[in-house]
This record gives sequence, structure tokens and C-alpha cells, in this order.
Amino acid sequence: MIDREVPRRVEISRWQIWWVMALWISQAACDHRKSEPATNQTSESRPAPKTELAPLTNMVLIKAGTFLRQKLPVTISYDFWINKYEVTQSEYESLTGQNPSNFKGDPNRPVEKVTYYDAVSYCTAVTKREQAAGRLPPTYEYRLPSEAEWEYACRAGGTNLFSFGDSEAAAPEYAWTTENSEGTTHPIGQKRPNAWGLYDMHGNVWEWCLDWFAQYPTTARKDPFGPKEGQFKVFRGGGWNNEIRFARSANRFMMAPVRGIHFVGFRIVLARAF
Repeated sequence: MIDREVPRRVEISRWQIWWVMALWISQAACDHRKSEPATNQTSESRPAPKTELAPLTNMVLIKAGTFLRQKLPVTISYDFWINKYEVTQSEYESLTGQNPSNFKGDPNRPVEKVTYYDAVSYCTAVTKREQAAGRLPPTYEYRLPSEAEWEYACRAGGTNLFSFGDSEAAAPEYAWTTENSEGTTHPIGQKRPNAWGLYDMHGNVWEWCLDWFAQYPTTARKDPFGPKEGQFKVFRGGGWNNEIRFARSANRFMMAPVRGIHFVGFRIVLARAF
């Protein structure tokens, strides 16, 4: 008789079953993670935070609209901001380190003796500073106003010779001109503003605009910026050196962009880049 070994029954306890199942689940999860494509979690893969537009203090929002220029409609189809004051000597010097003005002695006087190119460089520097500070999206810029933007803002919805009406008798309340300037510029904001809260749009210093000088078109216009080239740049608004009649809303004068003179300054605009 051949002796055969009888296999023994192997007893597996419940806790052993649980341990095996837990080990299998853990291994499966690990294998699944290994099979997933690697993702880059560095800051380079994350979208850059959106820059919120934060205009400079003292910028006034001007809503889109239309005004009449030589009885023809000129439409500004977009909103923009314009500084309620002319750029001061203090503001200019703090950004550029220079003050070319003839009339010094008070840092709140408007800067003058700036060329057109000086004014443009200042606007570019403001744009770069505000972008670096996270207050200006790349689709916006600070710049000089176009002639159309300037006149639209100056008129403030009116159709009169001046933003304050047609009577020159009211001018001393709003403007520094030869009649009351005593042959010098004055600190910004001392006269009454126009209806949209803008100061010294008449008088104190003339203000550079973007446009090359040219005769106006004889048709209605939308968002005009003047010709692409020319010999002279436009400045608007009258100054301490001229009579009030030269400071009417529609008056325009011109000068070579390389010249800076002691009665021409500027104010800045904030708008979408173009």
C-alpha cells in the first residue's frame, strides 16, 4: 500500500484577505499615476494674472460722442480719459529728471519749453511706468490728445466760442491770458473748470496735440488723427501770452515739433492703443 501525503487545508484569516486587497488597490493606483502624462506645475504654465486698468489720479473719463467743427460733425467713437490739468513742472521733473521751463519758482506751474518730442517721450515713460506697476493693460497707452479729442473735451458738449459761452467778459474766471496773466504762467487749477471738470483748457499754456497740421477735410469725420506726415505739429487752447480771442475752442496754431517755447506745454490722454 502506497502512502500518499494528504494535502493540508490552509486556513486564511479575514485580516489576511483585507491586507491582500489593500495591497492590490494601492499598487493599481500607483500604476495608474505612472501611466498619466506628466503635467508642468511651474508658474510658466499658469496664465498671467489679468491687469486691471487703473487710470492716474486726476484723469477724467470722456464718453464717446460728436461735436461740430466748421459746421461738420466730428465723431469720437470710443471713450477716453484726459488729465483735468496741464502737466506740471513737478510731474515732468519727477519722471524725466529735467525741468526745461522758463517760469520756475512753483512746481505746480505747467511745464513749458518742451518740444513735441519731449511731450511724446514723457507719455511713453508714463505708459511704461504704469505697465510695470500693473496698472495698465498692454492694450492701453498714455499719449497726447488728437486735435479732435482735445476740442471735444474742451467744448464739453457746447457749441459756443468758448467752453463757458460766447462772452469774453466771463474769461477771467476761466483763463490766464494777456488780459490777466501779468506776463507769466500760473499754477494749475486756479481758474474755474469747464463743464466736464477740465481746468486751463483756455489759456495758461498752449497744449501740444498729436496731429500734423493740415487743412480740415470738408466732410464729416470719425476718429480723425490728421495726416501721417507733415512739417508742423498742432497746439491748442491759448496761453498767457495771447489775448482771449486766440483761446477759443476751435483755434489752432502750429510749430515745428523740434521746437520748445515758453508758452507751449501739454496734457495727457489715456486711451486704447492704436
